[in-house]
Amino acid sequence: MVPLERKPELPVTIKSLEPLNSLIARRSRQLGKSMSTVAKDAGISRTYLYGLASGASQDPSVRTLTKLAKALQVSPILMFRYFADLVGARASSSSLAPTNRGVGTSDKDDIALFTADVTVADHTVVLPGEVFRKTWELQNAGSRPWRGRRLVRVDGDYVIARRSVADGSLEVVMDAHLASLYREIPLPDTLPGHPVQLSIEFAAPKETCTVASIWRIEDDQGNPCYGRDFILHAIVTVMAF
Repeated sequence: MVPLERKPELPVTIKSLEPLNSLIARRSRQLGKSMSTVAKDAGISRTYLYGLASGASQDPSVRTLTKLAKALQVSPILMFRYFADLVGARASSSSLAPTNRGVGTSDKDDIALFTADVTVADHTVVLPGEVFRKTWELQNAGSRPWRGRRLVRVDGDYVIARRSVADGSLEVVMDAHLASLYREIPLPDTLPGHPVQLSIEFAAPKETCTVASIWRIEDDQGNPCYGRDFILHAIVTVMAF
């Protein structure tokens, strides 16, 4: 049995974000790290880290944000929130803030709770071409049994984009995706109160980059069970050593 990892902190809404300088200071204290150590672990200078914290540095790379997230032991998605929006490519420009709790779109007693990344946390660095198995754990936290559901890949519905400070327009900063053996898998029937683990085999690209894969739960008719803000995702940085 693989031990469960502590789930990184995720905001429920964009409005709930604390200031970035407060987040960095808080996580540094919790981890017992100095700002110099955080900067070193993230592969950036202390001056640049202070610039990010104060808002003076407005255009960090996805790799920088991913490495900073690893240094602070938080989800990269949380870092992206400060400099980018995760939005639906086929939807309006309104922003999306992933949450660990999904409420049924047609049944409020249908509740899904994301409880853990069992394997391969989102800030994991993998080798070019590496094959790995990502496992998420969910809990049926509602009063309805889950039957006939599927976990479906929906990368085409979502992109990670940077919102321009000047005019609010979006510029895609991550549109590369992980290769997976399947594009959908069945969700085991799950009774209320019970957990379920879902696993996908991925293959990393052969070039250095940061890539993502996004999944959602659908019913037997192909309809999303939960809103657009409840997704499962895998984000890894591919790096040769």
